Amino acid sequence: MLPATGAGLRDAVDWRFLTRLKPRYPRLIGVLAVVLLLTGWWGLRLWHLRGEVAGYRSYWSQVTMPIAPPGALRYVALGDSAAQGVGASDPQHGYVSLIADHLRASSGRPVVVINISKSGARIDDVLRDQVPQLGGLDPDFVTVDVGGNDVRRYQTSVWSTGAASLCAQLPAGRSVVADVPWFMHAYWEHDARQARDALTQACGKDGVAVAPLAATFESHGWIGMFTLYAADWFHPNDHGHRLWADAIWNTATSTPGLLRQVDLSGPTARTDHQRASASAEPRRGVPVAR
Repeated sequence: MLPATGAGLRDAVDWRFLTRLKPRYPRLIGVLAVVLLLTGWWGLRLWHLRGEVAGYRSYWSQVTMPIAPPGALRYVALGDSAAQGVGASDPQHGYVSLIADHLRASSGRPVVVINISKSGARIDDVLRDQVPQLGGLDPDFVTVDVGGNDVRRYQTSVWSTGAASLCAQLPAGRSVVADVPWFMHAYWEHDARQARDALTQACGKDGVAVAPLAATFESHGWIGMFTLYAADWFHPNDHGHRLWADAIWNTATSTPGLLRQVDLSGPTARTDHQRASASAEPRRGVPVAR
């Protein structure tokens, strides 16, 4: 039993053992410390990413059917969490918002964004819950991204049938579908490649353009894991969302007959009323780009 007094405790314990605890491998300990710090930082990013799903859903649901200003274009986005903007630092940095900016700048007209996508959606979900809403929306432009969640549990017959049904129901001349993302890993990339081929073949029959999303990301190589993706290595980050937006927009503007009903000659033809509407744009809370 140790003495209760401080002096007795010092006499009873040989504190010289502490001198023997000097690290023999200071570099290894330093590396381990860095690994622990990076792991904690990465964990915080993943935690924040999970919160984005609910937060971004709330953002887009604030206005389910915004009142369109006179002369506004109606842009409808279908798909999964990428269309919600998950992975980006803000919904306004997601590819849907960026495409709306492209559409506004090129047409000189207000753009109403109706984002009916849903995180976690697979192709059956898009066909059942989202596509039927197009009939009552009369969109000028439609984008779809789907397939990332399907590849994780890929079924060839289900995907092929769904892709054919999706492309057949989208408005021709107004729609762009992003092809299935690049998965990098051979196990999933094999299925993703099959899904891309089926989607391209199906949409080609129905006059729906397919944006080369996978090729765009693959061109950046494996370094893209660290420069194009969020912490989960699945959703695109801000840079990745910009690439998504560019791939889809470039497809829309370079495909003959696509967006033929929209004058993309620029903002010079804007009316005084449209300029006044643009100056009153709410940046957040209402998914309307002008």
